[in-house]
Amino acid sequence: MSEETPPDLDLTGEWETRLEARTVAERASEVGMALTAPTSVMEIAERAGCATAEVRPHLEWLVERGILEKATDDPVRFVRNEAYVEFRRITELMREFETPEAIADAIGEYRERECDLAASFEAASPDAVVLADVDSDDLGEAYDRLSEWRAITRRLRDLTEAKHRLESDCRSLSR
Repeated sequence: MSEETPPDLDLTGEWETRLEARTVAERASEVGMALTAPTSVMEIAERAGCATAEVRPHLEWLVERGILEKATDDPVRFVRNEAYVEFRRITELMREFETPEAIADAIGEYRERECDLAASFEAASPDAVVLADVDSDDLGEAYDRLSEWRAITRRLRDLTEAKHRLESDCRSLSR
């Protein structure tokens, strides 16, 4: 093989092999965590690459644990539990930053970017932005900045909650 010839890579095959190696429970959980709209058992099973009968008990287990919710009973449709997802995000932030001071630093950085975005749109919040007022040549960039602003707003909310929980934990430990 010469230096100019790339090696034969079968990334698709490698990915499929990894997917096939996962259990039905792992696949059901992964699909379940991605459900933002009520979804039928049949569609979940299809996405997970398994039979409906195989995935159903795992979905019920996820409901019992509070990870998923039954959105409807007839037909049965599932959706992820947003409160659980939020709890996980905040818990992960608490582990990542470890101290209220570290989170406060991150909050400061995110607030700076939030202020820059607010100034660029001349708006108080992402919800106050009217994209119809943006020049059509700049619409793609404006949409990207608006999406970033929404993500930053959610991140700030999560960081603030993580900071409060860490401060509460510190107060509890010092008693």
